[in-house]
Amino acid sequence: MERLLHAVLLGLEGELLRDAALHSFGFAPGTRDLSGKERRARAAHVYGVGAERFRKHQEKLMLQQVARAVLNFEGHRAGPAPESRENVRESAADGDVVPVRAGRHVLRTAFPHGDVLLTLHVAPIELVTGVDVLVSSENIYFEMSKTFRRTVSGSLRRAGATKDAVGRITDDVIARQLADWVRNFGVPGLPVTAGTVAVTSPGALAAQGVRRILHAAVATPSAAGDGYETAPAAVATAVRRVFQLAAAERRAGRAPLRSVALPLLGAGRGGLDARTSAETVVGTLEQVLRADPDWSVHLVTRNPLSARAVIDVLRDRRP
Repeated sequence: MERLLHAVLLGLEGELLRDAALHSFGFAPGTRDLSGKERRARAAHVYGVGAERFRKHQEKLMLQQVARAVLNFEGHRAGPAPESRENVRESAADGDVVPVRAGRHVLRTAFPHGDVLLTLHVAPIELVTGVDVLVSSENIYFEMSKTFRRTVSGSLRRAGATKDAVGRITDDVIARQLADWVRNFGVPGLPVTAGTVAVTSPGALAAQGVRRILHAAVATPSAAGDGYETAPAAVATAVRRVFQLAAAERRAGRAPLRSVALPLLGAGRGGLDARTSAETVVGTLEQVLRADPDWSVHLVTRNPLSARAVIDVLRDRRP
């Protein structure tokens, strides 16, 4: 039941509604052991209102939406599981893209050196638990996204920060440590080479079993104006470097890193389409896992259609 409720909450439409519900039900980082009163205060903070106003207004609407979503969860709104290949073929014949339902999916992938199990999470990356390394997609200036942005970088920054009882950030841990990395290994205000990877602690995400955040600088500001551009070669370089650094941490005895969660680097605001990012990430993983097959690899996207792109890439590799 807990897994079903978590999947339902992740599928709620509207960022404020979804985030408030995750806080209310104890699925947001650091909220599982809080009292109901404390969870309500944090959910109210998402909306920027007091707890009492939230109880009388937003909370009622939120609970109605959650109840409706639970009742509809097995209905037409939920996308098929990845293994439902008959449904996928039928939809593909109609020219539709079938979204993947929220949750965790273990997929067998055919690589030349043998079959490998990859875990696909259709969820915000900051809600992934029990994985040693979470990878954040960054720009080449290593300036993390704002905490209110619905990006991998912004989400990890927000989730890793130290907060007070009402959710105010008292220590921007991950962004602070990344800025320290730039001062020590780069030049503040100047870009690093695309594909560079920096290491920070997980901050508050340590409570979820995360040991390290690895920041992959793949997005280059567009010369044409707003937005970013990402070269697939930068993504490939970053993926290789992630595993090199994680292995170095393990060999040095600093952290026993064995599992890594990767987003679709460069997709979305980075300028790459999900299919190209997935092809690049998976193709590079083939090389990494051939050299060291003991890694446990997780792929993460909150977008159900991007998750379908991942599954299509993996399926196309089958002989």
